[in-house]
Amino acid sequence: MKSEDPYNRIVGVHPTPPMWDGGAEALQWSTATVIHDQSWLDYNQSQTGHARWCNELTPEIVKAAYDKQPAKPIVVTEPWYEFIEGNPTAMDIRFGAWSALMSGAAGHSYGGGHLWRAHLPERPTGIGAWPMDTSFNVNTLLYPGAVSIGFMAKYLRGLEWWTLSPHPELILENPSHYCLADPGGEYMIYLRYGGHIKIDLRAIPETSDFGFKWVDLVNNSVLNEGLVKGGKIVEIKCPEDYPGVVNFKDWVLHLYKK
Repeated sequence: MKSEDPYNRIVGVHPTPPMWDGGAEALQWSTATVIHDQSWLDYNQSQTGHARWCNELTPEIVKAAYDKQPAKPIVVTEPWYEFIEGNPTAMDIRFGAWSALMSGAAGHSYGGGHLWRAHLPERPTGIGAWPMDTSFNVNTLLYPGAVSIGFMAKYLRGLEWWTLSPHPELILENPSHYCLADPGGEYMIYLRYGGHIKIDLRAIPETSDFGFKWVDLVNNSVLNEGLVKGGKIVEIKCPEDYPGVVNFKDWVLHLYKK
């Protein structure tokens, strides 16, 4: 940005969800709802709030902001916090982050435990109605959700994921239509409940070869390399699935042109 103003700024605004006092008079799950057109606003922010039903709205909120014109980045700056270990679960944390990214978010933050209110031994904070660990027996960054977000960041740093765009229409016969893709080049698919997935590669030449790997989001590992071809609808099965494995897991399937 060129300007005679010596201070170049990136300006965003913190929204308050309509379920809270202060937000009840405006539908502002994200700033895109109310001030997207303001010239001074460089990017949109979303505060989804701290409950499972709010967390479930994350992809819908992100998509609505992503589809706005003129295009501006959308970042989830306050998702459901992992206040204490296990509340919310790591799977809830992963859903918020991966579904946001696959729906077009430019970024997603993490909040939890001692990070949230800067709870320190020398400056303790009151608990109030919010669940919070005041024992310091477990470091917030070792909470399961925090570890999952750390693994997510590490994996994505090895990719140019920002060159991909949402393509939910390519996912068939699975309830998780979360897909980032450069059609014909690379695909990243988030499968919230595992299972089988069909990917529409009919628009891609059948001579095209794609490697794929499964990213195990529960164990933070990468496994099961494979190969598929374009020109058809491709079905791929998760490495672990019911009934062989009773407890369902969430996965990321990563396809890339060979």
